[in-house]
Amino acid sequence: MMYYLFILGKILCLIFPRQWCYFLAKILATVHFYLSKKDRDAVKYNLSPIVEDEKRCTRSTHQVFVNFSYYLVDFFRYSKLDQNFIKKYVKVEGINFLQESLSKKKGVVSLTAHLGNYELGGAVVALLGYPIYAVALPHKDKRTNEFFNRHRRRVGIGVIPTGVSVKQCFSVLKKGAMIAFLGDRDFTAGAGIEAEMFSRRANIPRGAFYFAMRTGAAIVPSFFVRQNKKFYRLIFEKPIWEATDASSLLTEEAQAAVIKNYILILEKYLRMYPEQWYMFEKYWVKDYESLGSNSRI
Repeated sequence: MMYYLFILGKILCLIFPRQWCYFLAKILATVHFYLSKKDRDAVKYNLSPIVEDEKRCTRSTHQVFVNFSYYLVDFFRYSKLDQNFIKKYVKVEGINFLQESLSKKKGVVSLTAHLGNYELGGAVVALLGYPIYAVALPHKDKRTNEFFNRHRRRVGIGVIPTGVSVKQCFSVLKKGAMIAFLGDRDFTAGAGIEAEMFSRRANIPRGAFYFAMRTGAAIVPSFFVRQNKKFYRLIFEKPIWEATDASSLLTEEAQAAVIKNYILILEKYLRMYPEQWYMFEKYWVKDYESLGSNSRI
């Protein structure tokens, strides 16, 4: 069912202007917000430590649904992306951090989150001429999975499925290319690191840090956020880790220190853009002891 809805969404988004698509998407998102109590409660729960005022948190929760609908519109319109779109709608900040890290020929781990429009961010990076691969969680429906991957490949993004191709990740980084990881949510069964964020506990995936510290690739936090509805900011932060002597940084303690730096940056952007954090399942860890052997920082 979802596959056919995605096909219909793509057709409509390519026929009508972006503003019209946003208008329709906002209506559908608002309907979803009111009809899906489970999703609404989960998003509000996730935002509660970030947006503490009750009324504002409710408004922000609604806006998450709206912004996610805009995210899908942008994704469906990939075939319309070009250099003119980037020049008109995207402000690129900190690109020197990416360029300097890539110039060292050890590869770059781009660490982002389910924030803003990370899919469109990857497309813009590819269209700017930088070699980029995305580690993506496969959809259960093979047709839906291919639908998303086909769109990614169309704009020049390589796709690496999660949990499948460790060798491929190493190969990409050894070629000096860039791999994008979503670093805010662990989708593995107990393999993440439990860390403090907004005075709560969260499971942070360790894959990005593992690959960087094994290959010497720099870790560059990056985010693609919506500004004033139809404009965007593509932001590259200063690397939170660069190899000097890679072998000296393969310890749990070193990895934990880098993760803490990432969390500080992630907290900053979540405070700035809470309405663009797309977490539709409860995020914060309740029962610490149930996590088994998960590391904690």
